[in-house]
Amino acid sequence: MKQSLAKNIIIRQGYGQDIASIMPIMERAFDPEYGEAWNGAQCISMLSLPYTQLIIAEDKDEVYGFAFTRGICEDEELLMLAIEPDKRRIGVASALMQYIISDAVKNARIHIFLEMRENNVAALFYKEFGFEQIGIREKYYKGLSGKYYNAITKRITL
Repeated sequence: MKQSLAKNIIIRQGYGQDIASIMPIMERAFDPEYGEAWNGAQCISMLSLPYTQLIIAEDKDEVYGFAFTRGICEDEELLMLAIEPDKRRIGVASALMQYIISDAVKNARIHIFLEMRENNVAALFYKEFGFEQIGIREKYYKGLSGKYYNAITKRITL
């Protein structure tokens, strides 16, 4: 069942009118402790920047996940990737990542960068796609509890 579900995933370009459909995922996908979720205004603002895109993963009319990326010269930056919690581990994130990589290659990008909290469980996922740690920002994120977390910068060369 899970494998066939992943085969039905469609990856498409998102637009401002899609923000409302990703906000419930945004709220459920990120632990409030870390303050990583964006609000609707931040999403709209991000889309107004040149070379920034929203990428949607859906099955029929149901959104399963999304990503925001931004192209800068020969580099692409993965700003955010989120999957509906009950739709994880069925290939949605992998489908989004494959699209992001393919799109970056099509646009003559050389690298894809991302930054993440050091204790983020998604680190293994990114490692599977070849991302390697290239930097660290000590105590970059502050959680609701007051605890600080390091930010890890990762990169893949295409």
